[in-house]
Amino acid sequence: MKWLQKLFSTASDSLTTDLIPILGFTPKNIALYHQAFCHRSVDFSKYGDNERLEFLGDSILSTVITEYLYHNLPEKDEGVLTDIRSKIVRRKTLNDLAKKLGIDVFVKTNLGIKTPPSIYGNAFEALIAAIYLDKGAAICKAFIIDKMIKPHFTLNDLENEISSYKKHFLHWAQKNNRNHLFKVVDETGASHKKNFEIALFLDGENIATGTGTSKKKAEEAAAKFACESLDL
Repeated sequence: MKWLQKLFSTASDSLTTDLIPILGFTPKNIALYHQAFCHRSVDFSKYGDNERLEFLGDSILSTVITEYLYHNLPEKDEGVLTDIRSKIVRRKTLNDLAKKLGIDVFVKTNLGIKTPPSIYGNAFEALIAAIYLDKGAAICKAFIIDKMIKPHFTLNDLENEISSYKKHFLHWAQKNNRNHLFKVVDETGASHKKNFEIALFLDGENIATGTGTSKKKAEEAAAKFACESLDL
């Protein structure tokens, strides 16, 4: 009778029904999936929060993607493979992917409108761990490849995509032995709400400026303008 009660409980859980079209299989231990979608801000959760699952999922995701890239891009060196992997697993990509797959609607928090987008990417990583623990390594790997990588990424496009204009500019400058310097030329606003203006010099000439709420953002803006101006 216990197995029958367990089967009925799983079948009657609405999350099971909702997840089947997304996962491509029927979850066995649905509690893991409830936990994967539960943020720590939820008090007294029946299933616990998803932080430990996120930790495990992050490692699994990186390993599967690394192996996939190794086998599917045999001519690419370590640097290219690392760059492509970082573009796939970066937080913004995972946040967007969670919404594309439709799992964002399952995420539970007590943050309301203050819910940051990163929570959805974290939940996606936790989901990967839930699949791994529930269905095993082979099915988890198949999900990552067939439901995540193949439908949503083109490896050639990822290789050519500029994820950081500053990194792209620095690589070009170093490759061509060009001297470069990022310099803060203006800083305004209160201490808790600064705005920076940074100039980018190339061989002593100011070729671009950028502004942002942090030096990093201002440098990225200046580098983007420089890359576009130099047609890099």
